[in-house]
Amino acid sequence: MKTGFRGNKQALPSKPCRVCGRPMSWRRKWARNWDAVAVCSDACRQRARATPRP
Repeated sequence: MKTGFRGNKQALPSKPCRVCGRPMSWRRKWARNWDAVAVCSDACRQRARATPRP
């Protein structure tokens, strides 16, 4: 990705949030660990910690 992106966000990769299911679009901040990003926000991260996993 170019560092000065100012275009259409639909051209960026996206994936659903593991907690709420909303689509997350790629962010420059997540460039290094895009494969490891699982939640879209701090609220979803807290909700994921509060719910027990099977």
